[in-house]
Amino acid sequence: MNDLDRDFSAIMASAADIKAANPGSNWPDGLTKEKNLIDLAWHQREFEARRSFAWVIEGADGAYLGCLYVYPSIAGEAAADVIWWWRTGAVVARQAFRAHLLEWMSGGDWPRLTYNVQDE
Repeated sequence: MNDLDRDFSAIMASAADIKAANPGSNWPDGLTKEKNLIDLAWHQREFEARRSFAWVIEGADGAYLGCLYVYPSIAGEAAADVIWWWRTGAVVARQAFRAHLLEWMSGGDWPRLTYNVQDE
């Protein structure tokens, strides 16, 4: 299964939970594989331009557990929004993930930013 299929499958399986975590948003209503391919290409371009970042969260066995997004401030401030969602039914040590994420993002590989971390 390729990245498009894995991503689309995870989103569709988790649509109700994603929407519940984002009141007022209608995403992923109407999402098709073709629209998701466009979204993935957009994420790739944003990543290459270092304007936003998106990763698949995988388990040790390669299972698709969810997605992580980092959106640095476009206002030039030293800040970023960090959000993620879990695939419905994924068994995840959520507190351990959050702690690991905060440690990773405060390390030397990242610019010194203030993060607004939101667990979706």
